[in-house]
Amino acid sequence: MRRSPCAWLVLVLAPVPAAALDYERDVMPIFAKKCYDCHSAEAGKWKGGLRLDDAAHFRKRFAKHEVVIPGDWDASYLFVVITRPPDHKETMPPKDKGERLTPDEIMTVAKWIHEGARINGDRGDRGDPDFAPEDFVKFDRHGRLVTEQFGADAAAAPEPATARPRSWTNQEGKTITATFKGMEGSDALLLLANGRTVRYPLAKLSAASRAEIEKLAAGGAR
Repeated sequence: MRRSPCAWLVLVLAPVPAAALDYERDVMPIFAKKCYDCHSAEAGKWKGGLRLDDAAHFRKRFAKHEVVIPGDWDASYLFVVITRPPDHKETMPPKDKGERLTPDEIMTVAKWIHEGARINGDRGDRGDPDFAPEDFVKFDRHGRLVTEQFGADAAAAPEPATARPRSWTNQEGKTITATFKGMEGSDALLLLANGRTVRYPLAKLSAASRAEIEKLAAGGAR
């Protein structure tokens, strides 16, 4: 069967899915510039037992202190230390020990973790598509993370009296445990167990969770 010219045009113009980020191709070059002074065989230093110039070795260290939790960029220790303030005693790279990662480099690391932390073609679980780092991570004009809670608006949200953690379910049946902090437009502000506040579209929650949040937002019983 012959295809019409229009059909071929559709095939040619169809968007090509972006290739998944890979450690050796996309992330290792960042660490080579910023972190090898303390984490490479060439430097003779593997601080914290972490060698970033060896992909296989690095992958074996993922579970150690939850350095990388595939699919969960926000809870991964690697993301936490590269976004800490410059004067924090456990920031990476340490103060006066190397150039800090740029916002684009931090975002690359976060996306790589969110996509499952792929190394040599192998990767773990992918993150929740509704919690992609590009939708939550914000930087100020100096390239610093805005706040530990992803934005001044979220950090300043009023905390309902006697608020407590509870389970919330989205329309896909996935459940998280978080404390309702308030509303920001049509988004619910939820405080996660790791101390970060995130915005979640109310429309994406289940009917029961939406009703509960609407009751809390209106000052109902908690």
